[in-house]
Amino acid sequence: MKVAVKDANIFIDLESMGLLDLWFQLGIETFTSSFVVMELENGGHLNALACIHAGQAVEAVITGEEMAGAFADFLEEFLESGMSDADLSVLYLAIREQAILLSGDRLLRNTGKAKGLEVRGTLWIMDRLVAGKLLKPKVAADRLDALMRRTGREQRFLPKGDCEDRIRKWKRG
Repeated sequence: MKVAVKDANIFIDLESMGLLDLWFQLGIETFTSSFVVMELENGGHLNALACIHAGQAVEAVITGEEMAGAFADFLEEFLESGMSDADLSVLYLAIREQAILLSGDRLLRNTGKAKGLEVRGTLWIMDRLVAGKLLKPKVAADRLDALMRRTGREQRFLPKGDCEDRIRKWKRG
């Protein structure tokens, strides 16, 4: 399987549901950027950081100059669109590694698709965990339901209809 490049929200979703270890059991080589690691550090996401520091995900150190060179023709457009350095770094990494881009950020997902990348998110990961029998369907339903009920700073922004469909399906077994 191609390597996967994760942005911070994918790590946060999996960490929030207690599914990080199961993701790494899928055997998909996972890259992220040093910019994403900084976001995780600033947010206090210790479990996600522990996985990265343990080598379960490869932290690619990407400089601003490297990204600026790669996106020279598009950089101003990307920055004006509201993409963060972390977003640009995982977009660059996915292109460089010819990898799946894992993100829940709409702007990043749309930009990745426009650049010809395969783009997936948290629900795709959960589908793979259930299909691979690493996660029981009813447990997946409970974890996703709990994630969808978070509010305030911990609120996650997944597509409600898709989540509800999976929760119903997985509860049926």
